[in-house]
Amino acid sequence: MLVVPLVVMGQALMKPTVVMVHGAGGGGWEYVVWKREFERAGYPVVARDLVPAKGGLAKTTFSDYVRQVKSWLPRQGRFVLVGASMGGPLVLKAAEGKSPAAVVLVNAVAPAGVGSRRAGAPSPPVVKWAGGPLQDTVDAMPDSDEAMVQYAWKRWRDESGSVIDALRRGVPCAKPSCPTLVVVGDADTDVPPADSLALARWAGAAVHEYRGMSHVGPLMSKRAEVVAGAVVEWLGRLVSRPTSP
Repeated sequence: MLVVPLVVMGQALMKPTVVMVHGAGGGGWEYVVWKREFERAGYPVVARDLVPAKGGLAKTTFSDYVRQVKSWLPRQGRFVLVGASMGGPLVLKAAEGKSPAAVVLVNAVAPAGVGSRRAGAPSPPVVKWAGGPLQDTVDAMPDSDEAMVQYAWKRWRDESGSVIDALRRGVPCAKPSCPTLVVVGDADTDVPPADSLALARWAGAAVHEYRGMSHVGPLMSKRAEVVAGAVVEWLGRLVSRPTSP
């Protein structure tokens, strides 16, 4: 893919690589709409699948996923981190000790000490989601069209119980030191919108809130293209600023 540099006040400015991190039980495919919109705007995009550690999902920890996300970061040049749901705390951990140009958190699980925590019995070693009833996906994606529901239903995967339990307890994360945007679906039944707003306050972030949007709605609803476009516009105002020599 050809990446065309911007020219700002006589300076060539390459657009940063956008690293998109998916939620639990999902994959890089969740960003099918966002990847298209960001690439259309000239951004290189990395949207890979997290994979189990050696020993399988039952042996996979949150730290294993953090190491994978860090391995996706470009060795040179600027980058932006985007995290949805579980991907939120993953990108916050990946940002620690790094200098991302921006962080975008999409219906993200809040880190330790932010928002509410959900009590629950310990998860089994592997949480079974792959091959579940179609109706479960229909119920989870009320704002998506039939084609997108089918697309997602065929791709859900099982998840590590250890990772799910870590998310419930809350993962300690440092506040991002870069411009941050929190995207909130106010009909999210997985991450309470109040928690997303608490996350935005904690991070000192800008907020894009969408009425009637489900947990996966920002990425895969009928309005996903609009949401992605708004994030591209927000990011464009940042990356058009030349960096200091």
